[in-house]
Amino acid sequence: MSNKETALKFMESMGAGQMDLSLTTDDIQWWVPGRGLMTKVEFFELAGGFLGLLKGPIAMTVKGVTAEGDRVAVEAESYGELNNGKIYNNTYHFLFVFRDGKICLSKEYNDSAHAAWATSP
Repeated sequence: MSNKETALKFMESMGAGQMDLSLTTDDIQWWVPGRGLMTKVEFFELAGGFLGLLKGPIAMTVKGVTAEGDRVAVEAESYGELNNGKIYNNTYHFLFVFRDGKICLSKEYNDSAHAAWATSP
C-alpha cells in the first residue's frame, strides 16, 4: 500500500470514530495547535475529551490529497453535532510523515477559533 493509500485509509478510520493504529508506528507522535507535540497516550487523552462532547459520530470528508516521498498532506472537513447543540464543522490540514510504510508523525492544523467557539457552553 502506498503512503497516500495508507493516509486515506487512516482518514477513513478517523471518520468512522476508530483510528486504525495498525497504520501507525508504536512511537507515533501527534502535533496539535496550542498543544504542541504529544505522545500517543497524551493525544488519546485529548481526543477522548473531545469525543465526549459529540452527540453522535462526526463525519470527516477528504477534500484534497498531495503525496510526495515520506509525506502526505490531506485537506479535510468535519461535521458533527455537539451535546451543547452547536454544529462542529471544522476544516483541517493534516500532514502525515511516514517511516517504513507507517505514520510516525501526524500534524493537525485546524480552525482553532471555531473549535473554541463550538465547544464553549
